[in-house]
Amino acid sequence: MGDFYLDKQTIADLQLFDDSKGSVFACFNQTITYGGEDALRDLFGKPLTDRDRLQKRTSTIRFLMDNVEELVFDKTAVDFVDYYLKRPDRPKSFSVYTGIRNAVLHFFSPNQAYYTKRRGIAELFDMLAFIAKLCEAYPPVADSPLLADLRESLGKLTRHPLLAVYVAMPQKRIKRYAVERMDFLLRKKYHEEALALLEKVYMLDAYYAIAKASKTMHLTFPEFHENESVVVEDVFHPLIGNPVANSLSLTGGQRVNFVTGANMSGKSTLMKAMGIAVYLAHLGFPVPAARMRTCILEGLVTTINLADNINEGYSHFYNEVKRVKLVAEQIRQSNRLLVIFDELFRGTNVKDAYDGSLRILQAFSGLNKGFFVISTHIVEVAHALASNEKIKFNYLPTHIADGKPVFDYRLREGITDDRIGLWILKNEGVFELLEGDLPTAIN
Repeated sequence: MGDFYLDKQTIADLQLFDDSKGSVFACFNQTITYGGEDALRDLFGKPLTDRDRLQKRTSTIRFLMDNVEELVFDKTAVDFVDYYLKRPDRPKSFSVYTGIRNAVLHFFSPNQAYYTKRRGIAELFDMLAFIAKLCEAYPPVADSPLLADLRESLGKLTRHPLLAVYVAMPQKRIKRYAVERMDFLLRKKYHEEALALLEKVYMLDAYYAIAKASKTMHLTFPEFHENESVVVEDVFHPLIGNPVANSLSLTGGQRVNFVTGANMSGKSTLMKAMGIAVYLAHLGFPVPAARMRTCILEGLVTTINLADNINEGYSHFYNEVKRVKLVAEQIRQSNRLLVIFDELFRGTNVKDAYDGSLRILQAFSGLNKGFFVISTHIVEVAHALASNEKIKFNYLPTHIADGKPVFDYRLREGITDDRIGLWILKNEGVFELLEGDLPTAIN
């Protein structure tokens, strides 16, 4: 399989990367270091279609969730190590003479450069000792892939006996001559190894943030199988407080799930929850569901919060058509694409919307590849397709209590004719304003 297909509209629909705290990324971003946040952002932006790579990510998160109760990084110390290792004034060579000379000079007139070297080296050895203790706490047979990488990177650095001594005794006082020698080792001879281990520490910070957030939000690991199906049980939206969980299934025999329901009944939220779960599963992350069983998909396309494109002069309907065309193009290239389309063709007249929706859904149901979750405000389309056994019909109900619509946001099988648009207009007093006495226009 190739790259997982995802576009800007889908990212915006699912609020994956909003800069505000109201994003899915923000739910997981409990990193401590700046480098850890960058590592998490990199992981979060790379959904996978390779089972082995997904398994590697999943096993690392699972290991941290099951075994590491608390992992504390000294943010200031790690940031200083980053600054020290990436300074441009790296030593080009080292000799006993230059080491002694610089040690004497720094004894009589220490400067900022010497302070940076001394502190950077000390902080680095504290960090290496922390990694060594973490690796010692778990035998190699119980390693996660990331812990195994950390163990390997640490081993490459401690091949040099002097570095090994200070990793074993990080509190050992570093003399001025040793500072010069270790500065050469860490920023010249073993510079790549030191940087590689720092990146592994950032990755550890990122993975621990994922594990910590997953435990807090009560997420579960998805199960991947070879069957042509995507099934989520009790999926919920992670950005909503006290969310209502629902179950959705898409199979090789019923690749289209057609959802009906009145405005505000929860269709958009349900579709976003489904999309988020699928996206997180292909990151190798736990998902907001009681259980999820899915084949590995090749991409995700959603159309939920679509706007007019004023700059290009496109209407809402024309943008909808372009989205459907994009889906058709991607379906030709991908066997396993999940398509989520909320309120299909809401931007045109009822007749065109009905005819267009009917033909598009008939076409989707006739495909032997891809999966589709579709809703529409035109319930007549659902009734016209009711005998199509390749479409699964679900609805979110509405009932009136004390003259007001009440929603329980729980998905049921079947089709609903519930509509509350007229009630909303009446409740907002629109008709009274229009039909009442209005001020006389001034000629």
